[in-house]
This record gives sequence, C-alpha cells and structure tokens, in this order.
Amino acid sequence: MITLVTRKPRQIVGFDVAYDKSEERIQKIVDSSIKAKHYYSDANPSYQDVSYFGEHFYFRDKSHTFTVEGINSDIRKYIAALQRRSKCFFRSLETFKVVMSVFVHAYNKFGQFKLDFPHLKSAAALIQFLPSLQFRHSLFSKSLAYFNSLKYNNFV
Repeated sequence: MITLVTRKPRQIVGFDVAYDKSEERIQKIVDSSIKAKHYYSDANPSYQDVSYFGEHFYFRDKSHTFTVEGINSDIRKYIAALQRRSKCFFRSLETFKVVMSVFVHAYNKFGQFKLDFPHLKSAAALIQFLPSLQFRHSLFSKSLAYFNSLKYNNFV
C-alpha cells in the first residue's frame, strides 16, 4: 500500500495497492493527485527518480513524514485485515482496493467535517450536534451507494 497525503487538511489524496513499490506506480499516484509546492518522503530509492510538481525532500528520519505515518497507522487501526496478528485477510488485491477506496472516502469526509466544525471536540458534542437518526441513515446510505458504484464501475 502506498499513500500520498496532505498535511492541512490531513487527508489522503492518492493511494495504490500492489505487491511492489515501483517508481512507475508512485509516478502514477503523484500525477493523478493535487499539485503541491513541497513533497516529503523517506529515503526509499523508489521516490528519488519520480517527477514531482514541486520541490521534493528526502529524509532518513520521520521528522517530515509524520503525517503519512500517522495516517498509515489510522488505516491499520480501522481496517481489520491490516491489523497485526489478525485472522482477517484480503483474498485479492481488488478487494483491498475497494476497501481502501471506501476508507479514503470516509476518512476524508470526516477530516473535512472536523475542519468545518472545529468546536465539536468530543464524541458527546458530535452526538448532540447530529439532529436525528435520519441524518445518520442518509450518511450510511450515501456511503453504501458510493461503495456500490466502486464495486460495479471499477472492478467488474
């Protein structure tokens, strides 16, 4: 799994799921995402020959890659098949891609919600803010519709 993220807002702007971390794969992610002034990565050789829209900085430590490391940690936490010592697993890369697509969609929506409503710091405040179960049901319905569009449009 390869992810491309933004620092502010903290969102996933590109990802790919594969068995390798090739330069061509990374280039495809960079080309299909939003343009940035600065790109930060670890010192993996695959990142060094990729053409970036802005300046690219390589670091051997985690001093400037903490955002992507944190988001990757969130991905491992919330997707059961990626948790260590898990009995869950993906039977195909296509399944993993669909799960990641749904996760990225929900993760980015939640991140945007946190930016739009910074005064809602706790779960209790969030629950009081939600007007009714109908809102939650419509949110679930939209997520399900998004999942179905991915499933049938991209992977059949």
